[in-house]
Amino acid sequence: MRRTLLYLLLLLVFLGVGLFLGLKVGSLSTSYATVGEALFAYDPANATHYSILNLRLPRLLLAFLTGASLAFSGYLMQALVNNALADPYLLGTASGASLGASFSFFLFADLTFMGLYLPPFFALVGSFAVTLVVVVLGSRRGQLIPSQMLLVGVALSSLLTALVSLIMFLSDSESQLKSVVFWSMGGFEKADWSNLGYPATALAAGLVVFFFLQRHLAVLLLGADRAETLGVDVRLIRWVMLVTVSVVTGFAVAFSGPVGFVGLMVPHVTRALLGATNRANLLFSALAGGLFLVACDLISRWIYPPAGMPVGIVTSFFGVPFFVYLLRRKNYRFS
Repeated sequence: MRRTLLYLLLLLVFLGVGLFLGLKVGSLSTSYATVGEALFAYDPANATHYSILNLRLPRLLLAFLTGASLAFSGYLMQALVNNALADPYLLGTASGASLGASFSFFLFADLTFMGLYLPPFFALVGSFAVTLVVVVLGSRRGQLIPSQMLLVGVALSSLLTALVSLIMFLSDSESQLKSVVFWSMGGFEKADWSNLGYPATALAAGLVVFFFLQRHLAVLLLGADRAETLGVDVRLIRWVMLVTVSVVTGFAVAFSGPVGFVGLMVPHVTRALLGATNRANLLFSALAGGLFLVACDLISRWIYPPAGMPVGIVTSFFGVPFFVYLLRRKNYRFS
């Protein structure tokens, strides 16, 4: 318990430092004193103060929420299929959300309808639709077959990536093409206070649900057969996990685009530090995922100031070696 609290405290400290550093980085030259003034003595007439609180802070919070959502979903996915290589992209959930959001960029010029911002809803529909297809094709006689779901997910992800490329090809305006291309690389340029509520609400709801189901989740890591013998309704838990992952991933991807490898790496780090059955694993994964993407966003802006390169490129530099390491370890199952 003490070790868990120590790691959580260190994580919160690093997160606070990362957010504060992120508020300093931008197109306007900013000192640490100015950041403090903007936070505690905000002057709306000051352009730097406005930039810090209305441009940089929403961007950092979206980075945190996206990383937290993907890491949370990755942890659930790995428990769902009992496979160390699983993440929201491997089962096609994130790819479905990507296709849905891309479709909204292609169809609607202003991306709004009756005051509602459309990409998150299209992303949610896409993630649900793909997840449903994976479930139907990856089940037999009403029972989910994790290995079959993985194969279906990989195939669907390839198809959906091709469809997103087709949307880019068919875009007949420069603005449509730019929107889809830049969004598909992953980034937080579309961050706005009005948009943060969608991923924040979805993530909070998911954390609350699995706060009460944490014990069942830990047992599920032992394998479906063992979990059933210990009294866990595996079929019900898996459905709850699939729905939760679809919602959380859909809203995260809608605003940030496809950011890979977060859901793959962070759960492994969490289990390595806290143990496979620690009750704080989901919360720690979410916080660590948020910190990781905040750090990646900082790195992207330091490498290519002031806007930064697409954050999906930065995460790939970390994720690909980690994926190779997992492959060489040849231990894909937890039980």
